[in-house]
Order: sequence, then C-alpha cells, then structure tokens
Amino acid sequence: MKKPFLLFTLKCAVILYFAACTNIQDYSIANTVSTVVTKGMWKVNLCQDQSKEDCNEFAGYTFSFNLSGDVTASKDGVVVKGKWAEDNISNRLTLNLQSDDAVLKKLNNYWSISNISSMQVVLENNTNTKLNITSL
Repeated sequence: MKKPFLLFTLKCAVILYFAACTNIQDYSIANTVSTVVTKGMWKVNLCQDQSKEDCNEFAGYTFSFNLSGDVTASKDGVVVKGKWAEDNISNRLTLNLQSDDAVLKKLNNYWSISNISSMQVVLENNTNTKLNITSL
C-alpha cells in the first residue's frame, strides 16, 4: 500500500518541480522591459501627473533603447543620449537622459514597471506620475 502512494507522490513532485522551473523561466524572459523596448522606436503616449495629462510636451520625441544600457531621445534632428537600466528584482526601470531640457529631465527617475506588452510599457514613479510609452 505504501509503495504506490510513494511512487505517486514522487511523480507529482517531479511534475511540480518541472512546471515551477518552466514558469519561472518563462516569466523572467517574457516579462522584462529589456526584451520589449530594445525592439524598435518608442514614443511617450501618456504622461499623467496628479490627474493632469502632459503628453503634448513629448510630441515629436522618439526613443531608442539598446541592450547595452544606452538610450537616445530624438526630436527634429536633435539627439540626446543617456542611460537606462532594468532591475527585475525591484521591478523598476531607471532612466537618465543627459540633457538640460526640462521636458526630458522629467523622465530622469526610477520608474516602477506596471505593465509590459509587446506594444506598450506602463511606468509609474514615486510622485504618482504615470508614463505610458508605445511602440512606433
């Protein structure tokens, strides 16, 4: 009586182990900002601060991210360079554009990652500013 129960328990443990490892791997690969934003160009679709929407100030800017941690913001032929990093453990993105432009300085912050899809990333910072970037 004990052998079939032990064999059943062992099979269940092996199945759960492989299922857990597979799900963790899928989550860590599929749900990272790096795998999404490094593909193509992006624009700010929504910047909402204290219920006030400021999307117009980002009109015309396009952003490009690469895996080495470099980011560029371009508008009307002017290119601003900076750095970005993703922290998967804290689930946040750090952005630092090297510019004196007040509009771009608003983006320099630690952003909590709220949502990731292949076409958009939704970020929030500690001042309750919500930022939605979408793929072009």
